Amino acid sequence: MSILIHSCSLFDSVNMETIHDASILIEKERISRITTGSVDGSSVDKVIDGTGCTVLPGLFNLHTHPQRRHARFMGPTSPFRIGAAAVEKLPNTQRLLWAIQNSWVELVEEGVTTMRAAGSKDFLNIELRDVFEHGPVSGPRIVSTGPILAITGGHGTRGLDGGMEVDGEDEVRKAVRRILKEGADWIKLCVSGGLAGIHKGDHPSIVEFTPKEVRAAVEEAHKRGRKVMVHGMAADSVKMAVDAGVDCIEHGNLLDDEAIRMMADHGVSFVPTMSGIQCVYERERDGGSTEVAEMLREVIAPHAEAVAKCIDRGILIGTGTDTLGRIHREIEMLVACGMSRYQALSAATHRSAQILGLEGEIGHVAEGMVADLVVLEGDPGSDLGVLSNIKEVICRGHPVSWRYLANSGVAKEALCAQQGEEG
Repeated sequence: MSILIHSCSLFDSVNMETIHDASILIEKERISRITTGSVDGSSVDKVIDGTGCTVLPGLFNLHTHPQRRHARFMGPTSPFRIGAAAVEKLPNTQRLLWAIQNSWVELVEEGVTTMRAAGSKDFLNIELRDVFEHGPVSGPRIVSTGPILAITGGHGTRGLDGGMEVDGEDEVRKAVRRILKEGADWIKLCVSGGLAGIHKGDHPSIVEFTPKEVRAAVEEAHKRGRKVMVHGMAADSVKMAVDAGVDCIEHGNLLDDEAIRMMADHGVSFVPTMSGIQCVYERERDGGSTEVAEMLREVIAPHAEAVAKCIDRGILIGTGTDTLGRIHREIEMLVACGMSRYQALSAATHRSAQILGLEGEIGHVAEGMVADLVVLEGDPGSDLGVLSNIKEVICRGHPVSWRYLANSGVAKEALCAQQGEEG
C-alpha cells in the first residue's frame, strides 16, 4: 500500500513547529519521503489532497480501559461507580467485544492510534493487543499492563473488582512474574486509594503497598526490561513509588511540592488523566449524588495546580483519559494548566511516545517512522477545536476504513491455511 498526502501543513511534534506546503509519501507501513512542493502521485495507490489540512502524528491515550470506555456514552448523570462496575461484571467474551468496539471508536472518531491499556482482569487487554496485532481484526496499537496489582481490599478491588490482590514482597514478585509471563508490556500497581470506591471507604489519600513491596515489583519488571506505572493520587504514595524506582505516575491529583520535586529529580513521567477525573465528579454532581460529589470535588480541586507545577518543572507529561475522559479535552486541559497548544499536541504525540520508549517508531512525522497519522481540516495550532475535524486516519500505513478494521486479508490467509491443513 502506498499513499501520498500533498499540499498539507505538517505538525513537527519534536520541534513544535508547522511545516507548510508539505507532501508525505507512505510506502507499506512507513513514511518514505517528506518534501515541500508538488510530488508526482501517478503511481501511488491512494492520493489525499491536504489543502487546508494539518497532518499530525496519531494521538496517544496512555491511560485507558478499552473494555469499559463506552461508559462515557452512558447518560451524563450515570455515575462512573455504577456503569463501569456493571461492565466489569460481564463475561470476558462480551468485555473483549466491547474493548474492540471502543478502541475502534477512539481510533476513527478521535484519531487515537496508540493506547496503553491500564488494567483489566483476566489478562483481557493482552488478548486485545494480540487480536489487533495478529487478527482476526485490526485496530490501534495496544500497549498492555495486564491486570492491576492491588493490596487486599485496596483500590482496584472496591467497586470495579478487577485488581489482582497481593500482599507481601513474595506475592508481589510472583504476581509480576506471572503477568510478564502472560506477555504484559508494562506493570501497574495501585499505590493509593482512588475515586471509584470512595462511597465504600476507599479514598485517594490512603497510601497502599509498602516501600518494599513496590520495590519488589520494580525490580522484577526492570530486570526483564519492562517499566512500572502506578495509580498514585496521594502525595505520600507518589513519594514512596518514586523512591522505589517506578517509571510513571498516573493521576497525581494530590501531589505536593516535594513529590513533584522528586518526580523531576528522578526523571519520572506523569499522565494526569484530568478529563477522566473531572468526568467522574461531573457525573455524580449532575446525577444528584451531592455527598459523593462533594467528596470528589475536594480531592480533585488541587489537580490543575499540581499539573501546572509539573509543567513548570519540565516533567515529561503524556495524555490519558482513564474511563470517562476524552483525549481532545485532555489536550485542552493541559493548555489551561499552562502548556502552549503546540506543547499540548506534543504531549499527546511525541512526548507520550517517549514515555512508552517508542519515540524512534511513532509519535513524530518523519522519514522512516511508522505512518500513524491524522489528517485534520484546519490548524490545531491556532484552534484545538479542529481536532474533531478528522478527514483521514492512517494506522500502520493503512487508511482506517471498515476494510482495514475487518482485516479481510488475514481472514483469507487463515481460511486458506485451514483448507490446506484439511486437504
